Amino acid sequence: MAHKVWSGIAAGVFCLVAGVDLATPATTVPTAPAASSYASTSPYAPAAGVGVGGADTTSTQQVSVLEVIDGDSFRTADGLEVRVLGIDACEAATAGGRRATDAARSMLVGATVVLEREPGVEDDRYGRALRYVTADGRDFGEAAVVADHTAIYTDGRNDASPTRQATLRALDTNGRTCAALPTSRRPVPVPDPDPDVDRPATRLPAVPDPAPAPSSAYYKNCAAAKAAGAAPLHTGDPGYSSKLDRDGDGVACVR
Repeated sequence: MAHKVWSGIAAGVFCLVAGVDLATPATTVPTAPAASSYASTSPYAPAAGVGVGGADTTSTQQVSVLEVIDGDSFRTADGLEVRVLGIDACEAATAGGRRATDAARSMLVGATVVLEREPGVEDDRYGRALRYVTADGRDFGEAAVVADHTAIYTDGRNDASPTRQATLRALDTNGRTCAALPTSRRPVPVPDPDPDVDRPATRLPAVPDPAPAPSSAYYKNCAAAKAAGAAPLHTGDPGYSSKLDRDGDGVACVR
């Protein structure tokens, strides 16, 4: 009898516990959200290595400058054409452009520079890489806008960050002067009015020897010519006379 009682109690406890378990919701283990699949066809979408929100894992690179194209663009040794981001130099064909190009060459040619991306900005419409440029520890754009041949870029959309633009605007106190050379520069030499100065000299015509002056000498005879030390007399000599040249050979008073 006692065995049956304890068996009944045990069965009741089991049913109670089972009922509690079935009534309690199952615990859910949290899982990590799926990775973002950011993709955009915008020309200003982040480049490879640039994460969503501007996290740039490949924002800078070192390159060697091969040649300067003008005051705000250059070509690297590996063939990359770079347009300096945020600035606008005078066109190369102007006087200001020549100054800007000379300044860029002195700072960049042959140097190893650091290119820095602006997150979300890659190339301009000509396919040139838009980059901030640092040469020998100096920001090239900031150094350029201080001069009067380069200004902050305003001809359309400036893709530099607002902070960079504010810095450039504060430094750009004189804008651009592209057409005229400053008064301190040496004036352009006046062209030579005679473009043929280097041609061979023209030989002047030969001037004939002047005709001998009429002779004022007169010898009465050969004795007088010999006494004067003029004999013998040849045709054309002062004092010559056919009267003194008896044989007519052109020589008078031989003896």
